[in-house]
Amino acid sequence: MPATEEPSARPLRLVIAAHAVSTYGSFLNMVALGLFTLEITGSAVSTGIFMAVRLCAGVLMGLVAGTLVSRYARARLMIGGDLLSAGALVLLVAMPSAAQPTMLHALAVLLGGSQTLWVVALRSGLPALVGPDDLARANANLVAARSVAMLLGFGSAGILVTLFGYHAAFLLDATSFVVSALLLSAVRAWRVVGRPAGPPTKGPRRGAGLRRLLPSVAPVILAMIAVRSVDAFGSASHNVGLPVYANLAWPDAPAAFAALFTTPWAVGSLVAGRWYARRAAGTSRPGSPRAFGVATCAMSLLFVLAFAGPPIWLVAVLALAAGMADGYAEISYTTRLQTVEPSRLPQLMGLASTAQNAGFGIGMIVSAFALDRLTPLSVVALAHGLALAAAGAFLISHARTPAHRPHRQRTQEVEVAP
Repeated sequence: MPATEEPSARPLRLVIAAHAVSTYGSFLNMVALGLFTLEITGSAVSTGIFMAVRLCAGVLMGLVAGTLVSRYARARLMIGGDLLSAGALVLLVAMPSAAQPTMLHALAVLLGGSQTLWVVALRSGLPALVGPDDLARANANLVAARSVAMLLGFGSAGILVTLFGYHAAFLLDATSFVVSALLLSAVRAWRVVGRPAGPPTKGPRRGAGLRRLLPSVAPVILAMIAVRSVDAFGSASHNVGLPVYANLAWPDAPAAFAALFTTPWAVGSLVAGRWYARRAAGTSRPGSPRAFGVATCAMSLLFVLAFAGPPIWLVAVLALAAGMADGYAEISYTTRLQTVEPSRLPQLMGLASTAQNAGFGIGMIVSAFALDRLTPLSVVALAHGLALAAAGAFLISHARTPAHRPHRQRTQEVEVAP
């Protein structure tokens, strides 16, 4: 019997399709629920609280997601998260208007937690699904699929709400989660490629995850997580600052300006995903720390330049280039993290998710307060300048780190029920 078998491409295609559909639903409800919260409460503070609760739920879920994924079948967790999200959205539509504000906070917790669990389960399970030779290409295809879903989600949210109302948007959103669950249920088994021969190991004991994880992970990987969290802090600044910048640049059509900024960014991320997928075909090279650091530096610098008041055509070009750099950095980052020992991977992905969500949440709060006193350019320059400094320090400290090549042991393919 051969040591390993080439996994079928069909399970990966199903997972990528599920990721795209679920991501579409997440970006759709990010816009529609924010607008809905503002409409029924009439309070910008309530809208901010809704977003904060959603982010906090993601941060807290990241702390336990690794343990959950280690103990339970990841596909079932992902399917459960999709179905709970769909059910909660349908319940929101069916509830009387007086009860909807209370339901919104419960929905924020559910959506924030389930999305984080979904991502941790996916990223920690991808090496088992495709094997080392196709890992970088699989990550690149996931980024490309997410970029398309983000374009469709952001683009359709306003149209759906304007033409058909909030309830129609929420029901379509719920349908997207159901479709994602159906696609995942068609993955009859999550193929584990590269697991050492012998009986499966038990998950880590409760409370032992992080204590055992940190000493066992290479410093370069922990440094990459730290840089990515600071990068999320910087990204929050341009997300918060874009509406203000758009109103200053095009006061008669701020939504059009914002679309001309975000659409090229998403297209750039898509281009990076497709290019990386072609480049990585058939190679088992992990993500390069140097490429990750350089791409992070480029992204931060490009976003600062985009907020410096250039002509609109140059804003679009800079946003496109920033999206390409961001997509490349994410693929390199995720692929490098996935080289750790499989038993540690769920906890590591949970830690990475918590760090990134925390950085983004803190960045949103700081940027929102800073915009009361500073210009959008100043806020973005300071936040992304911090990310640029962190990535620069990372390059100086870790750029010469040799590529990690996991030790190949005698393996067998194990079928794990979804």
